[in-house]
Amino acid sequence: MIEARLLRMETYLGFRLLTDSEASAILDGETVPKAKAGPIPAGDGELEMEIGEYWLARVGVLALCVGMAFLVAFPFPGLPSFISCLIGYTASAAFFAVAGRWRHSKPDASSILYAGALFLLFFATVRLHFFSAHPVVEDSGAGLGLLALVVGLGIILAVRTRGELTTSLAFAIGMAAVAISDTPWFQFSLLVALACAAYTVVQIRNWPRLGLAVTALTYLLHVDWLLNNPLVGHALQGVAAPHGNLFALAAYSLPLVAVGFRKGAIEDHMAIRIGRAVLTSAGAMLIALINVQLFSGGTRPWVETVVAISMLAAAFAYWRHHQSVYATSIYACVGYMLLSIAIVRYFPAPGFYGWLAWQSLLVAVTAVGYRSKIIIVANLFIFGGIYFTYLVLGEATGPVDLSFAVVALLTARVLNWKKANLDLRTELMRNLYLGAATIVIPYGLFHTVPKGWVSTSWLGVAICYLLVSAILRNRKYRVMGIGTILATVIYVFVVDLSRLEPAYRIISFLMLGLVLLGVSLAYSKQRRRERDARTKPSAL
Repeated sequence: MIEARLLRMETYLGFRLLTDSEASAILDGETVPKAKAGPIPAGDGELEMEIGEYWLARVGVLALCVGMAFLVAFPFPGLPSFISCLIGYTASAAFFAVAGRWRHSKPDASSILYAGALFLLFFATVRLHFFSAHPVVEDSGAGLGLLALVVGLGIILAVRTRGELTTSLAFAIGMAAVAISDTPWFQFSLLVALACAAYTVVQIRNWPRLGLAVTALTYLLHVDWLLNNPLVGHALQGVAAPHGNLFALAAYSLPLVAVGFRKGAIEDHMAIRIGRAVLTSAGAMLIALINVQLFSGGTRPWVETVVAISMLAAAFAYWRHHQSVYATSIYACVGYMLLSIAIVRYFPAPGFYGWLAWQSLLVAVTAVGYRSKIIIVANLFIFGGIYFTYLVLGEATGPVDLSFAVVALLTARVLNWKKANLDLRTELMRNLYLGAATIVIPYGLFHTVPKGWVSTSWLGVAICYLLVSAILRNRKYRVMGIGTILATVIYVFVVDLSRLEPAYRIISFLMLGLVLLGVSLAYSKQRRRERDARTKPSAL
């Protein structure tokens, strides 16, 4: 294998083969003249030689494979049907023999022939039972068993003797067998086996791109099965029964997710790590939602909840294993998205808006623990989108409004408490949460307390803001208090003055006047204290 790789590298770079004398000189430590050992300059015939030696061989093997496939599929009148399959096996054996003979002398052509041999072996085996009016093997179990045997043999041989590309072809043949079989128990069993095999191969050979391709095809074929296998020509519709496909989802997702925990996974390219997390999480979510739509629409949201917990567990595992920020954030976001869907399905409207708000606080706490600015930013937009949807579509209720307000205040405190963990260099997100609380709390009180006490309740909130500002020595809460007081002034003169009964009107104006005077006196005292501190002579 080492000799084959070196020969391929030297051929690609344009180095000529060493003579025996040059090889001896190098081993003896002597310097070989540059004119003899240097690369051959590319001439006018270099492209011609490249095409003639390599690309014509690739196209030729492809043409032979296609021709042999048509020959295997062609029905010979008057001859037994196994003759076509025998032709395919004979051609495959010939390809294998030539590929082995050329393994060292012509490694590139050997790999191409080996790939063609795998294809012909698979196609001949498919013809034993599938796509034939008079199959050689009539028993479906035997036909599926032979198909699985060929897939397993192809993967083993490819891993032991060939490179990543040929092994990828062997796995692609396995995925084709999944689609062709059109039998649920066989399809899911083979998907689980291929996922475990992919984890083993990536672990041994360190081929992360192979794992990424197997992950994409696995979830694609599962979705294809749920939609009645349109890839093999069936009508696009939902399947009639689940056939335990969610258990298969759990079984093959474990090795596919575990690819990211193998030794050396942290050294994978960032695009591969992100793609792996996106494919596994998005694929699991899509399959779960299709199952809900087809089989669990009227039941409790157990499917979404279980898959959401699994995604959150994967996020926690990624963080504990090597603190992968991107994978952790992707799994966590998908998990909380599924949890949101479960909440919407379980709780009646408009109550689920309040639960979604409290989940937003949980997401913020999780983001602080994972030090993920991605989750924080996503949570901010989701929180705003949920509240806007509630204002437009939901029936306004006091408890839900207050839930949003309390969550906004607590989230701002969490972000301020652990902002060093998040490396937040701006207060923008925290200010947005505080601003949301400043608007949401008066709005919630407006829908909760009796109309005559709205302005009084707003003044109470403003006083609370001012007290919190004094305790925490935080100017932002003082600004929130002043803003609430100004909103109260407008409400008293516009609404209370024209709509309230005289008794409530008197109370509103008296409370407003007392609070305004008290706040004014507090500001005057604070300003006098600051002025005295500036003018006081310093001690000598």
